Amino acid sequence: MGLFDRMKNLFRANSPQEDHPLQVLSAYIESYSEKLRELTVSVNRSESEWLIQKGKMDLYLANSAIYRDKADQEASVGNAETAKHWLIQAHTQESYVANLEPEVKKLQHSTKQLKETLAQFENKLQTAKEMRKQFMLRIEAANSQMQMNSARNEALSSSALERLQEEAFLAEAKVELLRSRTE
Repeated sequence: MGLFDRMKNLFRANSPQEDHPLQVLSAYIESYSEKLRELTVSVNRSESEWLIQKGKMDLYLANSAIYRDKADQEASVGNAETAKHWLIQAHTQESYVANLEPEVKKLQHSTKQLKETLAQFENKLQTAKEMRKQFMLRIEAANSQMQMNSARNEALSSSALERLQEEAFLAEAKVELLRSRTE
């Protein structure tokens, strides 16, 4: 086991798992993903409610226009009571519109705010995912560098061992040569 592997294991053993940046980023991403799902549901509900109320308001406006046209037609033929009835109906529809209008504007504003918040959450989530990806790439690069350093250290230590063996062999050969000359 190389020196770098020992150091890596030592740091892993001493660092709590919850403080590991990759795990922190993953927990953050999971949390924001859940918040994003909840916010998306809220945006959809708000937009749906806004569109329903706006549709009712548009319907009341259309009915009012129709009732006013009917009142004009009845008035043009001299039927005052029927014209009055249609004008009362038109006024009732317009009062519904007046009652709904503030609520529709409020719903439209809150839907717009929710959509802006949703966009911010999506941006934050995307940023966190990009950070996690970059961090993972950095980890892979560091691991590759450590493996390369380990392989180089092993190569250096094996070549040093080979040199020592060669020197020992040469020393033994010199001793044998000296012995052979003295004999």
